[in-house]
Amino acid sequence: MERNHRDPVDHYRTTHQHAGETFIDGYCWPGLLSIALGVISLAGCVASVAYNHREYTMTTGVVAVLAIVFGILWIVLEHRRVRHMDIRWLAEHSDQGVRAGASTPNRG
Repeated sequence: MERNHRDPVDHYRTTHQHAGETFIDGYCWPGLLSIALGVISLAGCVASVAYNHREYTMTTGVVAVLAIVFGILWIVLEHRRVRHMDIRWLAEHSDQGVRAGASTPNRG
């Protein structure tokens, strides 16, 4: 089964269906990039304090906090979307009893 943004959950090949979900699901990338921007801005804020450039401290600090909070919120909301897709998939495939492939070991 090919995983993509419509259903990034691996239902068939593993018992850990959400492993790597953040990197597989392309809709999580804006959140990850926002967190990276926040970390870079936080480093800039610390550097501006260290080099006594107070005019940049507030700007980089605010950008850092907003970017990190936005990124975390984006990832949480995206995980909720994927979780709802997983619940819907389980409801549609409830006649199988357990997750497909979860009870049989992978012999490959």
